[in-house]
Amino acid sequence: MVADQIFFVQGETPKRRFPVNLKDPLQKRYEMIREAALCKKPISEVCKTYGLSRDMYYYYRHKFDEGGMDALREEKPGPQKPSKRTEELDNKIISLRFDEPELNIYQLANRLKKAGYDISPRSISRVLADHGLTKKKRTQSSGKAPFEKG
Repeated sequence: MVADQIFFVQGETPKRRFPVNLKDPLQKRYEMIREAALCKKPISEVCKTYGLSRDMYYYYRHKFDEGGMDALREEKPGPQKPSKRTEELDNKIISLRFDEPELNIYQLANRLKKAGYDISPRSISRVLADHGLTKKKRTQSSGKAPFEKG
C-alpha cells in the first residue's frame, strides 16, 4: 500500500499507534468523527488531516449521531424509489400519441392526469423518444440563408 494512503493516529505513548486507511471511505469518516470528539484540535485541523471540509464533517457527524456506523456507509446512487413508468402507462402514452398525434407532451400529461395517471411531461417525452415517436419541428425552407431578407 502507498504510504500517503495510510496514516497513524498517535496514542498516549509512542507505541500506541493506530493505522487509518484513507482509501476506505467508511474508516476515514468514522476516524475523523472519533478524532474530532476525542482530541483538543480544532475541527478544521482534523478535517484537513482527512482531506474533507468542515461542512462534510458536520454532515457525517449528524449522520453518525442519527444512525451510527451504518449511516456512514456510502449511499447507493440513483433513484431511491421505483419509477412511475410502467408498461401499462407506456402503452397508454403510445396509444394516445397514435390516436391524437396533434397533442403536445403537456396536453398528453393533462389527459393522463384526468385518467388517473401521475406522470410529468418530461417522462412522457422520454417514453415517446424511447419509441421514436417524438414530433419533429418543421421549418419552412425558402432556399435562402436565415439571415437573408426575402
